[in-house]
Amino acid sequence: MQISLNWLCRRRGWKRVLSCVYFGVAGALACVAMAADWKPADNIEVVVGASPGGGNDNIARTMQKIIQDRRLVEVPFNIVNKPGAGGAVAYAYLNLYAGNPHYLGVSSNTLLTNHITGTSKIFYEDITPIAVMINEYINFVVKADSSLKTGSDLIARLKADPGSVVFGISSVLGNINHIAVATVARAVGVDAKKLKVVVFSGSGGAVTGLLGGHVEVVAGPPSIALKHIEAGMLRSLAVTSPKRLADNLAKIPTWREQGVDAVVVNWRGVIGPKGLNEAQITYWNQVFGKLAQTEEWNNVLRKNQWVNAYVGGKEASAYMSTQYSEFKNVLTALGLAR
Repeated sequence: MQISLNWLCRRRGWKRVLSCVYFGVAGALACVAMAADWKPADNIEVVVGASPGGGNDNIARTMQKIIQDRRLVEVPFNIVNKPGAGGAVAYAYLNLYAGNPHYLGVSSNTLLTNHITGTSKIFYEDITPIAVMINEYINFVVKADSSLKTGSDLIARLKADPGSVVFGISSVLGNINHIAVATVARAVGVDAKKLKVVVFSGSGGAVTGLLGGHVEVVAGPPSIALKHIEAGMLRSLAVTSPKRLADNLAKIPTWREQGVDAVVVNWRGVIGPKGLNEAQITYWNQVFGKLAQTEEWNNVLRKNQWVNAYVGGKEASAYMSTQYSEFKNVLTALGLAR
């Protein structure tokens, strides 16, 4: 049954009806304005799923300093460490504050890989993606005197015998370093399950194992081997970036340059608890978008061989969705998906 405004006016009195319409519209507009103008009223708590001094912790504290120095947020911006279970403890803690935009977290692709491997039950759709901030690519390095001179040499060995090369990674099977090795193998038709992979507890241990001849190739972030490369002790075969990296990494060829379609990225970003609304997400997008443009932030990225990859809001969510699908394909091929 359709009820016209004219009928309502005759039935209830036009002044009363128009008054209701006016205040209804005004109320809706006021709600929109309030949402659009949202800003923090309480202290901000940023949870990090690692101990102080770790990669995500350093990133969080760099963000904290720049945000406070630049006054990008008008309330205190505090860091809280909740290590354990590959970040799952921190994500569970974050979601205790569902719908509260005063709580944020620093995350990496372990949010995705841990769900795929069954280490964590928390899915990227169980939180609110705020922004992807950094891309870090995987460098394949060998000893300077290795018979493997190029990425093509490594591929030839793998095709002839996948188990003839011992790879070193840190710090767990199924992480981004393992995914990078498997992606290269799969791109050239090699069964990733037949690869020999030694897992070290940390990046330093993997490099030490390489220098000591216990493994032949190490796959990891460029920063872990850079000083040894500059000292002439190690040499890079290829990096998983879509194009060559900058500065002192510009000499490293990409896998794509050598005919192998293997682009693998370790991203780091900012998340919120589940249930944040559009205005709250927009506010934080603006803050981290401004942060990503600062000279201080980009100086830190260059120092650590990271790439500025800022995307926010829906783009960040779509990015994580794409990454999840790609990682799941590789981890399924490795027999590690649950």
